[in-house]
Amino acid sequence: MPLQTDGMVVRNGRIKSLYFMLGIYCPPIANQIKPGQFVMLKVSDNASPLLRRPFSVYKSYPVSHPEGRKRGHLFILYKKVGKGTQRMATWRKGQKVNLIGPLGNGFALPPLPSSAHCILIGGGVGVVSLYPLAEALRSRKCFVFIGGKTQNDILCVEDFRKLDSTIFTATEDGSLGFQGTVVDLFLSRAKKFKGNEKYHIYACGPAPMLRALAGTVTSRKFICQVSLEARMGCGFGACWGCVVKTKHPKTPYQRVCQEGPVFRLEDIVWG
Repeated sequence: MPLQTDGMVVRNGRIKSLYFMLGIYCPPIANQIKPGQFVMLKVSDNASPLLRRPFSVYKSYPVSHPEGRKRGHLFILYKKVGKGTQRMATWRKGQKVNLIGPLGNGFALPPLPSSAHCILIGGGVGVVSLYPLAEALRSRKCFVFIGGKTQNDILCVEDFRKLDSTIFTATEDGSLGFQGTVVDLFLSRAKKFKGNEKYHIYACGPAPMLRALAGTVTSRKFICQVSLEARMGCGFGACWGCVVKTKHPKTPYQRVCQEGPVFRLEDIVWG
């Protein structure tokens, strides 16, 4: 159940280029949040910027976690791009911050057949929401495709590697791994994902990436869930500022913050 509560900054620093890792001690949310859900952070006490910012949670540790020093902590990997994140980058250890969460519907994790493998496709900071999913799926074989414009935009590789995932990287400028988009990379290897085995795709990234993915997997026998990125006014469905068009006749417009952010790929009208 979502709640509004205060947390305390325990870490905030640059990890590479424009990317920062924010650690917050907030047991009430760390105890509840599930893969694919998000929080709304209050980034300012004045009117600039006025609105909270939505962030996927990269890592969370409930108070029952065996490592005592991690209990009640959650971590947010963010990119400094505008007023809100520029202000966040100045936060210091011990500072109080206000959060609302956990919010949204995360990834569905139905019992998978023992032969099912999982394909995770992340573009830019979209890969952040896929890491807790990979943790939840660590007993299964996971293939992780990570893409970015340059090598500075390739994130979380070492953490995925610790989960024994098979990792592929793509950069648009060719500075690391495959040259092209992460969808191009996936397509270049898709022929290997066939036969009698079942594959579940989970993806998160900018709209053009997901649109390109939709054009490639709808004709294949993949089960695909996507986590959508969107600007949000409130984060809990009241303002209707983050609607997406769907194929549901009774609810053609659904809210990314409420019905999402995770949807079945085939339910979205990609245009």
